[in-house]
Amino acid sequence: MKHLLYSLLLGSAVAFTSCSDKLNDKHDDPDAFTSTKIEYLFAQGAQKTIENDYGDMYTYTFRRFGNYVQVTARQTGTDRMNLYDIQSDLGRWENYYVTRMGSLTEIDKIYATLSSDEQAVYCNYAEGAKVLEAYNTAIATDFFGNMPYSEAFTARNAIYGGAVILKPKYDTQKDIYYSILDDLREAADYFKTNPASDDAFRRQDIIYSGDVAKWAKFANSLRLRYAMRISNVDPDKAKEVLGSLNVNDLIINNSDNAYLTVSGQETAPDGIWRAMNESHSKSQGYYMYAPQGMVDRMTAAADPRLPVFFQPGVDDDGNVVDPTQPIKGYPSSADDAIALINSTPDNGVNLYKEYAAYSSITFRKNYHLPVGIGMTAAETYFCLAEAAARNLISGDAESYYNKGVILSIQNYYTYYKDSDATGKDANIVNADVSDATLSTWLAGSTYKFDSSKALEQIATQKWMHLNILQIYENWAEYRRTDLPVLDDDREKGSLLNKEKAPVRVLYPSKEASMNTANYNAQSEYNKISVRLWWDTK
Repeated sequence: MKHLLYSLLLGSAVAFTSCSDKLNDKHDDPDAFTSTKIEYLFAQGAQKTIENDYGDMYTYTFRRFGNYVQVTARQTGTDRMNLYDIQSDLGRWENYYVTRMGSLTEIDKIYATLSSDEQAVYCNYAEGAKVLEAYNTAIATDFFGNMPYSEAFTARNAIYGGAVILKPKYDTQKDIYYSILDDLREAADYFKTNPASDDAFRRQDIIYSGDVAKWAKFANSLRLRYAMRISNVDPDKAKEVLGSLNVNDLIINNSDNAYLTVSGQETAPDGIWRAMNESHSKSQGYYMYAPQGMVDRMTAAADPRLPVFFQPGVDDDGNVVDPTQPIKGYPSSADDAIALINSTPDNGVNLYKEYAAYSSITFRKNYHLPVGIGMTAAETYFCLAEAAARNLISGDAESYYNKGVILSIQNYYTYYKDSDATGKDANIVNADVSDATLSTWLAGSTYKFDSSKALEQIATQKWMHLNILQIYENWAEYRRTDLPVLDDDREKGSLLNKEKAPVRVLYPSKEASMNTANYNAQSEYNKISVRLWWDTK
């Protein structure tokens, strides 16, 4: 833990830009680190929170978690069992404590030193940081379960004042969830009752451009998400949170979605595009196939998203090899993949021509695709649908479900239509995806709501919608619900994904020496087979 805390100090130092402002005198740094402005910290913290960076997309979406939840399929089948054998923290510990939280917790520390008048100027930033911190913390605790939280982030107290705790206790996941739900409620209440914004906040807010009403909806929508996350293990708390929410205070329109957007290739971080280019080629292997289970479901329903999600087989540059080929899903089972490769004369060399991949227009070459997604209207409605189906709230589960499907289709069609990639299909660009047209299609499709299968239908649609762009939420929801029912992933007959799949990641090994007593107290939980507090399935 000392190493981590020193990393926090170092990470904060290299991240901050030297500047001159009226707060400089308040923040003398005895270690000679430069000071910074809350405004700049907020923009940086928002980016690190929401952005899908290259490492996340390349390493975890296409090479690990995407396979766990079968939103991607990989060509190779051999040694698949290693995919399910997690022996480390996967870099997620410092990703949380340093990368994601460093700038945001610095805002908290600077803000606490300000006068009441100065705090009034920066309150939007402080409350926005609270929302982003809750978002980051939920992702982290969904990896680790219990973890340092209430006593963490104290390293720079040596500069700002206050106790420095080098060996923080591990808070329970329940306490962490309760804390972030409280923080989100406070932030939502603040933004709803303090609608004023200023030019500085509008410039630095890279998510909503200073629209505090949308920040209130984002905070409340995250409360909805996390209330449902804990609803199986703590229904009373979930009902308490859900009962305090009004639908109109949530993200219920795609125009309110929490995104990071860019204007084109010249401003786009390379995370998604680079990861996709390096995840589907002869030299890197083929990790971006359309998974058979998802393709089969979408084909049976005549799902309008099918040609938006996927395209026929592509070459190394993402260009369709044969546009007359159907969108054909690749098997998710290791044994099936091995059998397929062995059955071809060329040992699978040309399978990329036959099997579909994720759409280059929608994803791989789309420099207007959001580089990160925090929350969308479709997810809001799927959460409401599940809550209504389980009688956690009043409301019509079917209506919520239908609206979620419609919003998801419209959301992905917008990605496609706004793409600056060449070769867009005019039939897709000009498709009628109005509420009325999609409602008619939905009523006659295999997706038609069936109350006897409501939870499976809702979970399946959420899985399709979260897809590869929100992989951590997708993995969390699959662990929580065990839905949808995925294909068996077997290697040499051994059932990997339903018997050997990890349900958490491990604490970093350095915790054993840096925070020994607190680490040892968690030894019974530090196994990839030990379910998290909210994972009761």
